[in-house]
Amino acid sequence: MFNIFPPLTERMTAYLFIISTMITLLIFLSHQLPVEQPWLIHLIELGCVIVVLLIAGAAFKVYPFHSFYIVTVTVCGLLAYAFVNTMIYMNNKGAERVINKVISNTRSDANA
Repeated sequence: MFNIFPPLTERMTAYLFIISTMITLLIFLSHQLPVEQPWLIHLIELGCVIVVLLIAGAAFKVYPFHSFYIVTVTVCGLLAYAFVNTMIYMNNKGAERVINKVISNTRSDANA
């Protein structure tokens, strides 16, 4: 519709894999920093995502390096980061409920 990104060829698929791997590696390395504040950790992670998307996207010529495309890729990166973190949060909350239920049942059985 908008012709923002090139067609998904084998080469483009390899580039997307490399970009995803670079983001994962950079986030892993950022977790080695002595940072304790959750908001700062998320900000650093978000910076990793945006930096890789912009630099690797331009280097691999995934999109033209013009302001419209830079803004579009940045917004897509922000939305993807927010979506992934929301999914992780929801998964953790579900696991938390299961764990608390098991603990509650164990305490109930011990008191009976």
